[in-house]
Amino acid sequence: MKTIAKWAAIAIALLLALGLAFILSMPHGPHSARDVRLYTSLLNEIAAIDAPHNSFLSDEQKAANSDLLHRVESGNELTSQQSRIYRQLIQDTLLDHQSRLVWLDTSLTVMPDVGMVDTNNIGGTGIPGHHDHHDVSARRNFSDLAKALQRLESANGITAPVVRVFNANRAYKNLTDIILHLAVAAHSVSIEYVPPHQEVERGTMAADFESMLMAYKIAQFAPVNSPTYTAQISRAMDAYDRIVLAVQARINQRLSPLEQRLAGRWLALHTIAPQPDIAMPVRFPR
Repeated sequence: MKTIAKWAAIAIALLLALGLAFILSMPHGPHSARDVRLYTSLLNEIAAIDAPHNSFLSDEQKAANSDLLHRVESGNELTSQQSRIYRQLIQDTLLDHQSRLVWLDTSLTVMPDVGMVDTNNIGGTGIPGHHDHHDVSARRNFSDLAKALQRLESANGITAPVVRVFNANRAYKNLTDIILHLAVAAHSVSIEYVPPHQEVERGTMAADFESMLMAYKIAQFAPVNSPTYTAQISRAMDAYDRIVLAVQARINQRLSPLEQRLAGRWLALHTIAPQPDIAMPVRFPR
């Protein structure tokens, strides 16, 4: 038994060492504004198109809606009726995979029968059933992001490096989750924009978040791939670019190069982020 325990301890130590070596070998510097713009467009496409169409929809759903899905993927404008059918389809498949999505994002907020007297974007009222309310989930992500930055910036004492690394990692995770929620929200069922009940943070970054959210909400009520939809998605991505650059600057101002490597930069694998393929086509290149 002692021999087994000894070899198990050696194996664990080796795995930890390999993991640490992998993390330390990854790029750690901030992304350029140009790269942020590219990755924002790719994340929008991953959340809005790639994941729902290729990972969530069943083969039967794809076959039954192939023409509609192709129109969306190609950037062709849908009619109002087609948009309603498409958004209901995406809403239904998100419900089917809700337990998986909750595991990936603890800020995901499942709410029952939201705003049932309010006009929705498919010709009815409210968001019936138990669904992730993307607006609330994204606001929780932004709140968690702001808190992580505050903890990072106020860290002191002997544990400060650990606190900074942990909260930088959490900040980047929540930063990515914001756009993953809102990009797919433009293709799902919802009600109109509701201002926040209270400010989680004052300043430019909070204003950019609300601009981003409002733009996605306007797009949510426009026919998919229409001029209004396209303009608002672009406006939302511009606001998100500014948030990413602001978060990077705040984190890198406080972390040493070693701490930056341990925490990971935005979209680092150990922030549990999707890894965008720069060759992936996007509907609306910026």
